[in-house]
Amino acid sequence: MTLAPDERGPHVQTFRRVILPIAYLLVLVVIAVSLAWLAFRPSADPSASEEFPTGELLGTETMVERGTIESRLTASGTIAVVDPVPVKATHSGTVNHIWATPGQEVLQGAQLFQIRVEGEEAEPSAEGSAGGGPGAGGAEEGAEAADAAPVPRARPSYHTVVAPADGTVDSFSLEVGDEVAKGDEALTLSKRDYSAVADIPPVDLYRLETIPEEAEITITGGPAPFDCTGLRLVEAGASPAGGGGGGNQGEVDPFTGEASAPESAGSTQLRCAVPEKVKVYNGLDMTLSVDSGTVEDVLVVPVTAVRGLGEDAVVWTLDENGEPQEREVTMGLSDGVQAEVREGLEEGEMILEYVPGTEPEEDMGFGEEEMMW
Repeated sequence: MTLAPDERGPHVQTFRRVILPIAYLLVLVVIAVSLAWLAFRPSADPSASEEFPTGELLGTETMVERGTIESRLTASGTIAVVDPVPVKATHSGTVNHIWATPGQEVLQGAQLFQIRVEGEEAEPSAEGSAGGGPGAGGAEEGAEAADAAPVPRARPSYHTVVAPADGTVDSFSLEVGDEVAKGDEALTLSKRDYSAVADIPPVDLYRLETIPEEAEITITGGPAPFDCTGLRLVEAGASPAGGGGGGNQGEVDPFTGEASAPESAGSTQLRCAVPEKVKVYNGLDMTLSVDSGTVEDVLVVPVTAVRGLGEDAVVWTLDENGEPQEREVTMGLSDGVQAEVREGLEEGEMILEYVPGTEPEEDMGFGEEEMMW
């Protein structure tokens, strides 16, 4: 005879409603704990994971190949009007005459103003004392003649200050009768000349074996690209030297021979003179490009593989044990991406692509974590 569900014993009902669900839950917990332990347990043998990327330097290599390098250094800058040329007093004295007027166009050597310098008292002539005879009478007559001779009047001298260069006379406050001292700046001449001035990181200068004579200037929305001349380097903290640009140049005064004290440049710059036929304006943004050379069919390597320049450069190769070892090389031209190898390597050799310790971060493809090679 079969019992009805409500006629089963209390023990069976307790087993089905309480004990059996708890048992199932315990089994599930044990399975979960086991899976978690298998997934996250530490490796007892470090060598067992050698084939798994660990972030240690394994040494990415690159081959020494032949190629062409066109080195062109580019920097951003502005068009700047050349600084006015100072005109200084050549002597201490009084302004006697002024020829220049503000706004006047003058050529080099044109008369600007004149300085009057009062003369010193002249010494009495010795002719009277020399005219007497050897006797006492002659000496007395000579003395009387000397006492009677009038003292010569001091004669002033006049010195004309001329324009040291072509330019336009700027406004000035100089007036006739003003006292001036030697070396004082009396007025200035503005030159309608322009320079292309570009700041450059000093490290980029290593790409220039020599400073060329010209650079190419490009002005967006302006005239066609043109060549500027007299390219020169102005290093940070040093005064500009040579021609072809504005700035505080510490020029030598053409009259006194004294050098002015220039202000230190705040950055390393390349400067060159804009040709007169090119129409530009002060403050225009421009790009200065310097062609530092081209070499063809030479051994080339990435610049990331080289430490140093010229004859003091080093690259790294891997030895038989996979350890990096240094190799001294001589480097040549560089375009910022590749560098010419002149000595120390042969075509087809393998070297490390990056100087040890400078490897970039890369996504290894294992989740979002980035590792350093």
